[in-house]
Amino acid sequence: MRRLVECRENHSSNILRTTLIIFVAFVLSVYGAVIDEQKAREYFSGALKEFYDGNIEAAYESAIKALSGRVYVQELPHFWYLRGRLAIINGEVDKALQEFRNFTTLVKNDDIDNLVQKVESFRKLNLSRSQSFEFGYVTTLRGKQAGVDYFHSIVSVAVYGDELYALDSRNKRLVKFKENKITQIRNLSREYKQVSVDRMGSVLLLSKEALYDAQEKELLKDLRTPVIAGISRDGEVYLVDLDTVVIYSLTKRNARRQSLGRRVICLDAELTVDKLFILDGINQEILVYNVQDMKIIERLKPPIKTWSFEVTPYGDLIYLGDNKIIVGEKDFTLKDVNLIEYSYPILFAIKWAGSTVDVYQLIDDKPVFVSIDKMEFDELYAYAYVRVEDIFGDTLHFIQNLLSIAEQDVYTPSFVSFKNLEPKFVNLKACEKELVVYRLRGVKVSGNCPLLAKFTGNGVTENVKTQSYWIFRWQYIRPVPDGIIKVTARFSTKSKVFFDTMFYTNLLLKSSMQKGQ
Repeated sequence: MRRLVECRENHSSNILRTTLIIFVAFVLSVYGAVIDEQKAREYFSGALKEFYDGNIEAAYESAIKALSGRVYVQELPHFWYLRGRLAIINGEVDKALQEFRNFTTLVKNDDIDNLVQKVESFRKLNLSRSQSFEFGYVTTLRGKQAGVDYFHSIVSVAVYGDELYALDSRNKRLVKFKENKITQIRNLSREYKQVSVDRMGSVLLLSKEALYDAQEKELLKDLRTPVIAGISRDGEVYLVDLDTVVIYSLTKRNARRQSLGRRVICLDAELTVDKLFILDGINQEILVYNVQDMKIIERLKPPIKTWSFEVTPYGDLIYLGDNKIIVGEKDFTLKDVNLIEYSYPILFAIKWAGSTVDVYQLIDDKPVFVSIDKMEFDELYAYAYVRVEDIFGDTLHFIQNLLSIAEQDVYTPSFVSFKNLEPKFVNLKACEKELVVYRLRGVKVSGNCPLLAKFTGNGVTENVKTQSYWIFRWQYIRPVPDGIIKVTARFSTKSKVFFDTMFYTNLLLKSSMQKGQ
């Protein structure tokens, strides 16, 4: 009897041993070897490389493999974060959120919490009028430098990326600033009343009767009392001219006119993604039009008599009064200001006395979207390509003073520049997947889904021509450690920080430098 039991035990043991051998053989056949900590880092590096190269499916596969073996405990949040981010980008949003919840019940992680918050903000778009605003001084641009006066009475400013254009009408000058310094002074052939910049970075100039390009070539003539409201994503300049809106296409080089249904004395005008705002000097009211059909949808009475106003992307109005601005129900002191301009979330206060343009941050309660899309390296520097956008997917300009980069959560001195690259598009036959998928992927939606197109920064009738990036350059850690280096890009105001997190490794750095050779 004992011999029979022993035989059965030996037989069971042999079966178990055989099963384990078959399982190990299967694992080896799939992965080549057991994934230890170093192999996991290699898969992690491979996932980063594929992601930065734009291969999101391959990146996700590598991130999954990286977490299928042993991982150093201190690096586990990075592995979990990367796999979850790539899951979202590949459309598995609910799965990623559940895995994040499982992880953060045990370990709190700010990077994961921030990513979850981004998902929630795009699932619950807050487009209502803002309840709070933050106002703070940033810097001053001076017309007098090294004892020389370069401008006196600025009548208009426009920004693009890290550059600002100031129009001195009386002296027929266009002055360009970069890094708080005057980098170019152009003498103009005539007096202009307004300067604007299109979405490609090209300058436009408006006189009392015509629209011109940067070389002062006439684009549109026979205007009466024109005011540029703005330039749409479709590359169309909207000009309010008495009883008409003149819409000039920069791509087709033609114009069409739409009636306002009334005669207005336009003191100022602004354009958002889907609305046109006109300050009518006759009735001291702001007329709000739907851009699609040019029908009035709202009339707003300014709280004070004003000659200049601005508007946020979400329709909150900013009024210039005596020694103050009014936004929402809040007043902010602003003394001796003649005109204001606004490029969300930056306010420009033009002061003729002293020949200055004071720069302020004026931000509402809406989130700012920050995303590190790519990293590159050379022998001296690391480069991070970062999108900083509003909810609609439009790039934020002239924010270089509010940007910073950190390695391993430690502030790192960096040089910030601005660059346009070719945009990436996804053409949809019908709406599919969530908005956050496309925003994290950094693609514009085209085709038959106007809603996704609207919130990924694309045009209605024309695809946008560029994707803008803020590029951080800094000296990376030396010697580069074997582990994972966390990189955080931040957009910071006085009380708010919006950020994004990505990584690099020694293996990725070496691969990037070999690619660049």
